[in-house]
Amino acid sequence: MVVQVRHSTPGDPATHESPFATFQRLALQALLVAIVVFAASGLGILTRPEHQLASFWPTNALLLGLFARKPGLASPAGWAAAALGYVAADLLTGTSLPTTLRLTMANLAGVLAGYLLFRHVRHEDRRLQHPLSMLWVLAVSAVAALGAALVGSLSSHAMMRMGFLTASGFWFSAELVSYVAILPVVLLAPTPAGFVRTLHQQAGRVRRQPALVLPGVALALAILLGVAIGGPGAIAFPVPALLWCALAYRLFTTALVTMLLCMWTLIAIATGLIDLQLLETSVQPVISLRMGMALLAVAPLTVASVNAARNHLLATLNHAADHDALTGVLNRSAFLRRGRRQLDQSREGDAPVVAMMLDLDHFKSVNDRHGHAAGDAVLAAFAQRVRTHLREDGLFGRFGGEEFAVLLSGVEADAALAVGERLRLIASEPVVLDDGRALDVTVSVGIAVSSGSGLERLEDLLHQADNALYRAKAMGRNRVVASA
Repeated sequence: MVVQVRHSTPGDPATHESPFATFQRLALQALLVAIVVFAASGLGILTRPEHQLASFWPTNALLLGLFARKPGLASPAGWAAAALGYVAADLLTGTSLPTTLRLTMANLAGVLAGYLLFRHVRHEDRRLQHPLSMLWVLAVSAVAALGAALVGSLSSHAMMRMGFLTASGFWFSAELVSYVAILPVVLLAPTPAGFVRTLHQQAGRVRRQPALVLPGVALALAILLGVAIGGPGAIAFPVPALLWCALAYRLFTTALVTMLLCMWTLIAIATGLIDLQLLETSVQPVISLRMGMALLAVAPLTVASVNAARNHLLATLNHAADHDALTGVLNRSAFLRRGRRQLDQSREGDAPVVAMMLDLDHFKSVNDRHGHAAGDAVLAAFAQRVRTHLREDGLFGRFGGEEFAVLLSGVEADAALAVGERLRLIASEPVVLDDGRALDVTVSVGIAVSSGSGLERLEDLLHQADNALYRAKAMGRNRVVASA
């Protein structure tokens, strides 16, 4: 059998966009950037006291996060669209043109500085998958904040009615806390479909474990306590509850909670809802407060990153312990353990259970004639084909060598034979090796069906399927046989 594979060539239309399609794509991307910047800037301007910077400015961190996640957006058109979004938001809210241009230059300078550094950050650190990832985010945030502070203070410290150094510190602290709070959320945010799926999963976890709401309740109580007592220590009241959230919730949830807490705290302080009893004539306490909030936000996110890395490592180890290294399917011990559990569940529902034993025919000759590498490729290809044709709740495992097992619940005898025949047919498709050789492989299948009224032990069911498999081989192989 000759297998033809078509490769794309430089002149292939599939690999090149038409000029119009390219223009349309860039225009849509630029429009997206402009809308995001304009909307976020409008929200930030609402928190801007007269002759001062906004209490919380989300736009720069949001833009940097978008450019870091989607570098294609950071095209010349994307930067121009961002500048247009900044200018439009300021002008429509009454800011003069000279001031608008100075603020826009500062904002873009900060985003550019952070973007240039982000290009050297590893992907796993961008996704906060390493214990030290949050320190990289802090470094990027500091560079971006410094870039905005230098350009902004040089051009607009007179507008802020401060000296250059004071204006730089004021600007730097405001940018730093925004970047540290918002960047992790943007970097970790799932797609809309993924977000809905995450909400369903979280709701399911809460239904199964009602105690998961306790960290959130503790955080809300800590926030209310800070409002009631006030004073400089009020910003630290939520820290224990925030660390509890970092240990109990997923990484994105922790990042979202931390961002909302930072936003709430800064806005509540600016509006007087939280009275820190600071001197109004000095900006140094405000700078210190913002720096403290930024560094405070690092702690729960670092804990959440360490926890996520630990959970990922445990999941990797558990997967390695339960799955066959070559084929990726369940190993014998994991198959038996999960199979007994599935059998118990089927007994409760009085549902039939099907066990199948599958054995590749004359597999030893494949190794002898073509080498063990070819044999491994055949096993991996066979396992992948079977896995894609089974239901999600079906169990599939490798029992050793070329022998595999399948367990299905709620399947009657006739349907079990149809499934076995389908697996036999897909196994007979040639396996193409890396060197282009195509190997013809067949499989024998033995099936045993247990009725819901008299479920046997899993070992007994597999033994019946194994006897049927031996009969299939004795009858000439490459066939499906059910136990009597």
